[in-house]
Amino acid sequence: MKHENSISALKITNTIMMWLFCLTVMMLVMPWEIISTDFAAHIETNKIVLYFALIIEVSNFISQGLLTIINAILSKKAQKKMQEKIVHAVEGLDFAERALLREYVLQRKSVLTLPVNEPTVRNLIDDGVLRIVNVNDESSYRADIIIAKEARPYITYKAIGLTLGKMTEEQVSQIMNSRPEYAKQKFSHQNKIFIGSNAVRNANSPMRELENQNEDVAA
Repeated sequence: MKHENSISALKITNTIMMWLFCLTVMMLVMPWEIISTDFAAHIETNKIVLYFALIIEVSNFISQGLLTIINAILSKKAQKKMQEKIVHAVEGLDFAERALLREYVLQRKSVLTLPVNEPTVRNLIDDGVLRIVNVNDESSYRADIIIAKEARPYITYKAIGLTLGKMTEEQVSQIMNSRPEYAKQKFSHQNKIFIGSNAVRNANSPMRELENQNEDVAA
């Protein structure tokens, strides 16, 4: 909000300065002798003031241009630095971080509700891999979190420990057992919680769907 207000104030200032610049130039170049000799004499007397005002107005435009160029350069450097940070973070993902990022694939969701005070979640947010889009419950520190747009090109199946081919039972079991409890989706049907074999089948269904999708890609 403050940033938007500052931009709005800057636009108003630049508009005023542009009108003052046009007015100053007009007063300096117009042949006022044709219109009024008294007014022309008054302009001639205060010409030094008009030139001084013109210098200030031109200096303002030059400074605005320089600031725009500097901000563009700094923004580009910041984006490059963030990109390098994300690449480094993805290349160095640990077991828990890979398991968390796999949840976006297993649950086929772009947004997960996660505890921001969880160390794994916090690390990925700090590294720019994850981004908070909405805080749901401040008391429990849970928020809607997405994979940052800048990080998506680097979050490949290989990076998060998945393969495009058919997985063995051992690989499937290892992936399912490594799923973080705080990120798991709660399965319910008509206000009833799945238990026993139903819960196992339902919990493994994302993995089966993923395998079927991988087989289609491989074919």
